[in-house]
Amino acid sequence: MKQSPEAKPVNILREIEGNKIAPVYLLCGKETFLIEGTLKQMLDKLLPSDTRDFNLTILDGNTVPVRDILSNVEVYPMMAEWRVVIVEDFSAFNKTQKRNASPTTIIHNAMQVEAEDVQKCVTDTAKLLGVSTQQIADEHPDFSSAVQEIGETLSGGLTEDVRAFLTRLPELAAQLEVHSENGGSDSDADLLLEWLQGNLPKTSVLIFTVKDEVSKTNRFAKAIQEVGGRYVSFDPLEKGTSLNRDPLYKKVMEKFATFNKKITPRAFELLRNRTGGDMHTIAEAINKIINYVGDKQQVDELDVRNLVTQSAFDRIFDLTDAIGKRSTRQALKSLREVLASGQGPIPLTATIATYIRSSLQAKLIVVRKGLKPIGKRMRYPDFITKIFEPLAEEVGEILPNSAGHNVLKGSPFPAYKIFQTLHAFTVEELMDALEKTLEVEIQLKTTPFDEEVLLEQLVYDICNSSRQQM
Repeated sequence: MKQSPEAKPVNILREIEGNKIAPVYLLCGKETFLIEGTLKQMLDKLLPSDTRDFNLTILDGNTVPVRDILSNVEVYPMMAEWRVVIVEDFSAFNKTQKRNASPTTIIHNAMQVEAEDVQKCVTDTAKLLGVSTQQIADEHPDFSSAVQEIGETLSGGLTEDVRAFLTRLPELAAQLEVHSENGGSDSDADLLLEWLQGNLPKTSVLIFTVKDEVSKTNRFAKAIQEVGGRYVSFDPLEKGTSLNRDPLYKKVMEKFATFNKKITPRAFELLRNRTGGDMHTIAEAINKIINYVGDKQQVDELDVRNLVTQSAFDRIFDLTDAIGKRSTRQALKSLREVLASGQGPIPLTATIATYIRSSLQAKLIVVRKGLKPIGKRMRYPDFITKIFEPLAEEVGEILPNSAGHNVLKGSPFPAYKIFQTLHAFTVEELMDALEKTLEVEIQLKTTPFDEEVLLEQLVYDICNSSRQQM
């Protein structure tokens, strides 16, 4: 029976407590702290501590062959009811991480050689989509799913010319005399799909953890759900309309309650602001606060102010603010400060991409509505009542549901700063900046280039793009 992909982490734990164990789990998303916490609770419920060493195997999904994964799953548990195999970051769940070029670049290159080299055109696109050229020619469901998935990974979806190209691709593939059996599809990955469609072991649990977003339409994610497995995406917790409806506030309160302590609403808001809402940072801050306050039962604003520094979050905000103002000197200075504080290059690049994506959304809204630039003259309260709230009500629903991907569903203050600097960029410049940022993110994951140099060049290029075109 197919399971709902929207299942929440708490439901997984309750199901396990009720002895409803799925054969396969996929835990994915940007909120790695929630993934780690849920995984720990799953293991606590599935494996007794005295026999865990005999029945738990953890594998690196970037290097382990699928045959090794399956052979470990087939092992019978020792002195326990279950055997658990964890595969971390299995590469097939996100092929784009391993490409040197972005999907947009690969598709456009394939379109350029379509007339003169059909073989290269089709083969390169097949590798991007992770299907064989024969599957393209046959218009196999895997091909349709791959097209849908790649559309979801591209900012703004598929353009008309790309959509037309992918529509005629099966006809191009049918012209080829020799078809690639695998295209971009790994034989190991095909073996995993075949295993998922067979008789799964009754005493083993296979858990994939991917510390990144995985589309529900990914063929492996779909296969897992179709065999009764669980797909759970851990996205950053969105701010509620009130504290009582704020999921982060509830989790923080629950954490403090385990130490028989409470936190005041004002102290919580300061904690959120100083950590950027990052669950992992919040957990570390709570542990520090607990050790500091001793027997004190209520944590107040002064406790948070004394113990939780603004450092990384504020410096990242300074960086994006400088980029928005196209202040090259300040942006490079903030970049070096953020990196020196210990912030990882890949998460930082993702933050820059989110900022640019939000700026692009705001710019398109301004162009569509014919709004005048607000500059620095408009006060923040006026922005909320005259710009932010009316736009959120009018066009907010046509943007992504997640506050992290919707400039009108998050906090008004970042949107206020973005709207103030929109005059500095054209739509085309923002699209180019987003493309460059995503390409740098891939380079950081796949090449040995100096990370700081890559980021400095990215920041410089974004701030100076219009000047280079003059």
